[in-house]
Amino acid sequence: MKHLVTILLAFTALSMWAVIDEQGSTTPAAIDTCYKKGSSPFAPIEDRKLFLKHIRDSIDAIPWDTTRDKHYWERAIRNGEWSFFTDHTARKPFPLNLAARAYNFYSKAFNNYDTAYVVGVKEDFRIMIINNDWLDGYGGVIADNNMKVFMHSGVSSSVGLHFSYMGIGYTYMFDLDNVFGGDPTRHMKWDLTFATSRFSFEAYRSRNTGEVTIGRFGDYNNKRYANKKFNGLTRVSSGYDIYYFFNHRKYSQAAAYSYSKIQKRSAGSFIAGFLVATQDVAIDFMTLPEDMKEYLPEHEDDKYHYRYNYRSYSFMLGYAYNWVFHRNWLFNITMAPSLGWRHSFVDSVDGKRNMFALDLRGRLGLVYNVGHFFYGLQLLVDGHFYHSKDHNFINSLQDLTLSIGVRF
Repeated sequence: MKHLVTILLAFTALSMWAVIDEQGSTTPAAIDTCYKKGSSPFAPIEDRKLFLKHIRDSIDAIPWDTTRDKHYWERAIRNGEWSFFTDHTARKPFPLNLAARAYNFYSKAFNNYDTAYVVGVKEDFRIMIINNDWLDGYGGVIADNNMKVFMHSGVSSSVGLHFSYMGIGYTYMFDLDNVFGGDPTRHMKWDLTFATSRFSFEAYRSRNTGEVTIGRFGDYNNKRYANKKFNGLTRVSSGYDIYYFFNHRKYSQAAAYSYSKIQKRSAGSFIAGFLVATQDVAIDFMTLPEDMKEYLPEHEDDKYHYRYNYRSYSFMLGYAYNWVFHRNWLFNITMAPSLGWRHSFVDSVDGKRNMFALDLRGRLGLVYNVGHFFYGLQLLVDGHFYHSKDHNFINSLQDLTLSIGVRF
């Protein structure tokens, strides 16, 4: 704290008596221009730039001891210089030195790019404001008479703050339906993503126990859109996947979705990986209005209750492409279908059995970088297909995220 006060006092003294002139030198005579014009939010842009340059240079001009002794790392932290962590000439205590060696090995082995295509950002810290909107979709045919059903949830919206240092981050989100609408939280979603130049790992879990809307329900309403609210559906989805980027020297997934890299030239990459996904969708048609129940097909066991509870083990193969269509702009498309083996549990509609698995994950990303700031728009579609002799059922998640952030 003592050092912080010293820095603030020194900055104040320098700010009062020194101003940057057009040649880059400091002249007390320019104080009126800087503070009467540059410090006003309504001042001309050039005056404001002059004022901000003066502040930056005043902070940079504060001297501190850069001797590479055993206490250098402490002085560097107090003065906001974090480059000591990867500086080979800086002496560090054993825990920091071990962490730095591990980080340097990781960067060389798993985060190495062709700088003509991908460059890292100089800043280690990122802070973002995030708005996330998502909904579930359900559809298919049930029982052996091919009754078509389509349902979808309402849009669940949340807003939050994300803070990260290098590869470590934390996000806290508020459910807007709960904060402003007073409704109990019926939707839950979390995900964890870790990406390097060579591979990416994702884990996720989401739950919906809220109200859904029935769009199509067999022959009801002459097969037209029904628009009936329904509270008899619950869904829990979880899983993880890991995949490898073959063109990892020229293509960066992080440039499109975590903003820790910048793609300078367009490039794409084939991707391959493995995923495990567990889906549990339970439907209770007993809560339907009476005029809709009569359209339910007869079933030898129970025509009111359906449960699709299964786990998939699949091999993923796809392609991702980063298109740098204009300076500072990036558009990404990633498509990754997966094929494999699916195991349904004993309480599922078909009981305990093995079957063919087909899933699809797709992404779209749009990024704009300007200076220290970045703006991102991401769309994720995650679809899971259940197929058996009597049932064909699809459940999917559509997720839209808007991010506004700054690197520092």
